[in-house]
Amino acid sequence: DQSQVNTPDPGMKFDDTIAAIATALQPAGLGVIRVSGSEAVAFVDSLFMDSSGKRGIMHIPERQLVHGWIMDQDQALDEVLVTRMQHPKTYTTEDLVEIHAHGSVLGLQSILSLVLAQGARLARPGEFTERAFLGGRMDLTRVEAVSDLIQAKSSLALRQAAKQLQGKLYQKIEDFRHQLVDTASILEAVIEFPDEGVDFGSRKECISRLEHLISGLERMLLNASQGRRIRDGIGIALIGKPNVGKSSLLNSMLHEARAIVTTVPGTTRDTIEESIQIEGLAYRLTDTAGIRESTNQVESEGIQRSRKIWKESELTLLLLDASNMLNEEDLMLLEKSDPAKTLVVANKMDLCLEEQPSWMEHLKDFGWSPISAKEGTGIEDLKHRIHLHCTSGLQVQFEEGWLTNLRQQEAGEQALASLQRALSGMHEHQGEELVAVDLRSALNAFGEIVGETTSEDLLARIFSEFCIGK
Repeated sequence: DQSQVNTPDPGMKFDDTIAAIATALQPAGLGVIRVSGSEAVAFVDSLFMDSSGKRGIMHIPERQLVHGWIMDQDQALDEVLVTRMQHPKTYTTEDLVEIHAHGSVLGLQSILSLVLAQGARLARPGEFTERAFLGGRMDLTRVEAVSDLIQAKSSLALRQAAKQLQGKLYQKIEDFRHQLVDTASILEAVIEFPDEGVDFGSRKECISRLEHLISGLERMLLNASQGRRIRDGIGIALIGKPNVGKSSLLNSMLHEARAIVTTVPGTTRDTIEESIQIEGLAYRLTDTAGIRESTNQVESEGIQRSRKIWKESELTLLLLDASNMLNEEDLMLLEKSDPAKTLVVANKMDLCLEEQPSWMEHLKDFGWSPISAKEGTGIEDLKHRIHLHCTSGLQVQFEEGWLTNLRQQEAGEQALASLQRALSGMHEHQGEELVAVDLRSALNAFGEIVGETTSEDLLARIFSEFCIGK
């Protein structure tokens, strides 16, 4: 079946040797070039001279950094530290060489060119990690954790990715699979030995096991949205009429001039999204075009996008002018807002003559927070209110594995549906063969989560999101 891949093979060998710069392509104190494959040592061997003047790396101790020079023929190109590691106990499960050079972009590219000239191939995005997966060193949840760790936008996302990289989710899925296999073995005994006295008196045990498994999987799926929120951040839309201070608020929360601020209404014609960390959790703030009726085609398009962002966000910050009475645009926004997912932000409190805005009676069930985006007052209190609102039902327990993306969640839901069908079949005294089909379907779905039964197209999409060199 071309749509499936086999279980990763420990010690799997690949036909060619790959190389890439493994650090960011920008000037830095250090840059690393990674070479992996059966010819990795040979390809770097002729390029290295140690500090005593001896050429080659065949003689250097494994897993030790050795000082020396990368040589372009007889000319020293850069002072480096080199280490070699022998398969299978490496990141990729292959022979691996790392060259630690100065972080000059031109220097790193020059060293890489020399390695490629020896016969190595430039690695595809994520190919080092792909080889680790195909070589049996990592399951797919750990592969995705590598990407999540690199792209983490908050300390909680970093902790979650680290736990997943340790195998917390994999261990949880393996526990589910073992429970399922134990249940299936009882059922298979009934199918294989119908005359041996193994009757469905064991039915109660199978039902009990399935109910326990379903309960645990349901709890995991309930937490899936929390795992994704920590991974991706919580979406917040800044909504309000033109010139009410949305861009000023965005700049104040970011502590930088990210959005253009003028006194001209309608300055923001498109959405601007930025990330911010509040008390360890990432939030995606989207500054939107002021919502009003407009005949300007460009502004109207921006307003349509604003409405879409407003609808999809988890929390809306509705900005109102504390120094003026509400107009029809303000009242329309209040009327269309859901109090359960809206926090009213009373901006321009520095211009308000009273302790509270005059329009407080319009808020009804809305929570509100007073600020001055221009003066920067009330911003920290607003951040705290945002965090309390968005995390009221969030329980961060990293001891258990969490599903952290849509792919994992969909596979988990498929497993749950199959288990529920199997349980119903047992209650309704369906044939054992039909129940066994559902159990095998659930087992395959668990296999999809860890990457044992995953389409090649999906694997290609996952690894394409990695940077070259990882």
